[in-house]
Amino acid sequence: MVVQAIKLGSRVPLVVRHPYEAAPAENGNSLALQGDFGGLNFLFMGDLDQAGEQKILGDDPQLRTDVLKLGHHGSKTASAPAFIAQLRPRLAVISAGRRNRYGHPHADTLATLRATHTPAVSTQTAGMIRYRYTGAHGVWQTKLKGERDS
Repeated sequence: MVVQAIKLGSRVPLVVRHPYEAAPAENGNSLALQGDFGGLNFLFMGDLDQAGEQKILGDDPQLRTDVLKLGHHGSKTASAPAFIAQLRPRLAVISAGRRNRYGHPHADTLATLRATHTPAVSTQTAGMIRYRYTGAHGVWQTKLKGERDS
């Protein structure tokens, strides 16, 4: 097994958008990755907060994405209105446990998505969310716990 250091801007086939330097494992230092899969561009925000989002936009003011996996489970500390408006995602994906103790996703985040006309899918209501692709085409699939494969 070969371990390779990944630095900002590296292609692996993902582009590292954050962090900009080595730092302790905290939400504000979360890894944000971007890549193209099945004809769509995805941006995965980990647990990154709004300050990290601003750094990313400052580095690439023309940044866009088709699919945005919201930062920090859709909490109010992430997904700033300016960030969502800049990216113009066609779909937001929210990974948050059903009836979680933190109240994720936050009502403010859901209001931001509505205000920017960004449709969203959440693991709370859809269960597992998967994008299966071959070449430049893909299909979205969801599966709630207990569903049988057909």
